[in-house]
Amino acid sequence: MAGEQILVVEDQRAVAGALQMRLRGLGYDVAAVARDGFEAIEKATLLQPDLILMDIKLGDGMDGIQAATEIRTQVDIPVIFVSAYVDRELLERARNTSPAGFINKPFTTKDLLTTIDLALHRRFEKQREVQVDNNDNKDAVLTTDVDGAVNYVSAGAEKRLRRKSNHLIGRPLAHVIAEAYGMTSTQAQPIVTNVLKNGFDETLQNETKEGGRQIADMLTPLRDAQGENFGAALKFSTPLVKTQQSGQTLALHTAIDALPVGTLLVEEDLRVLHLNSYARDIINHNKVLEYANDKLSAREKPVQESLRQLVETAAEKARMGLDHSSEAIFIKSPQQSDQIEAIATPSINDEGEVVIVLYLFDSTLDRVVSHDILMRLYGLTKTEAKLVQLLVGGSTLDSAAQTLDISVNTARTHLKHVFHKTGINRQAELVHRIETGPAALLVNFDDTH
Repeated sequence: MAGEQILVVEDQRAVAGALQMRLRGLGYDVAAVARDGFEAIEKATLLQPDLILMDIKLGDGMDGIQAATEIRTQVDIPVIFVSAYVDRELLERARNTSPAGFINKPFTTKDLLTTIDLALHRRFEKQREVQVDNNDNKDAVLTTDVDGAVNYVSAGAEKRLRRKSNHLIGRPLAHVIAEAYGMTSTQAQPIVTNVLKNGFDETLQNETKEGGRQIADMLTPLRDAQGENFGAALKFSTPLVKTQQSGQTLALHTAIDALPVGTLLVEEDLRVLHLNSYARDIINHNKVLEYANDKLSAREKPVQESLRQLVETAAEKARMGLDHSSEAIFIKSPQQSDQIEAIATPSINDEGEVVIVLYLFDSTLDRVVSHDILMRLYGLTKTEAKLVQLLVGGSTLDSAAQTLDISVNTARTHLKHVFHKTGINRQAELVHRIETGPAALLVNFDDTH
């Protein structure tokens, strides 16, 4: 980052001169030297340099911190403070001005170069973000670094890609393009290379149509003041916003709510799209996992990492076309004896989004399948469902009849109706079916039907 304009604020002439020489030796241009705070304000607003090196002690009158505060009210220029000593009060005052750096005297050339280079790099990045984000409410823009890794995603781009920025940041642009435009990474990579290495624009066709014509998205190189490429920008012509839930999605959620197993639909960043009451019960009982602000997380770091890897591995398999495969982990808190088994089954819906069906099992939870669930699953009456509950809980038919305040013969009649509705002919088999129901109900829901 050589050639940038730096304003030096130093009241000692000899020190200022030496600092000028060191800066020029590093390839920076010294725009001017100011001897006091008032001169610093005047020259900063007039010259608007790229950076200010501000000595805190400027003799009598206004000090460097006061000068920096006044400069920040007029122009947005990063300030690096220079001082021979720092006490707690001085440091607190300096922090309140949001400085770009702090150098203690005496300092080495390496200290000077590192601090200035970092401050200028941050300003450069901020200016670039402002440049691509100045119409963020209207535009959908995604940018990358020089290596093609995503480093910025506007709100409009999040809507267009149906992904949060924290999931996109750091990913190779070729992978993002492959997912967004229905191609392989091998097909997408030459497009990215042509923009980043050769500096050409590329047109990408999205599925949005306006007035019967297809709308084109543009992938263009980003260039600095010297004309060098420092990344790429993908400008989406029309952000696609999700509308209300489809009938298939609502039907799927209803089916999930009827399952006697903890079931969640989650995105790759663990944002929860839907969870049923059993999942809530397991989370609340076990205390290892936590559901808050529409996100699933673990209370302990190792568990969180295991959960994240589970979901990411399942999602990657979905993108590889292995959407019927599952991944499983056992989540156990070091502080508790409770253990949850989590099984992740990936799927890609009709909009091309990766959705993970996450099943939770907690063997320590004394769970009784509610009669409401049994009624909905098997079409049982309320009395029949309550009878099944008691039998699964270990009651004999006689004791169950007594609890329900019915005769044993009536209980046998109800049990025959249960056998007929469930397709089971023996009581032991019925109990086994209900107890192992969650494992038997691990099905791959397809929202396209």
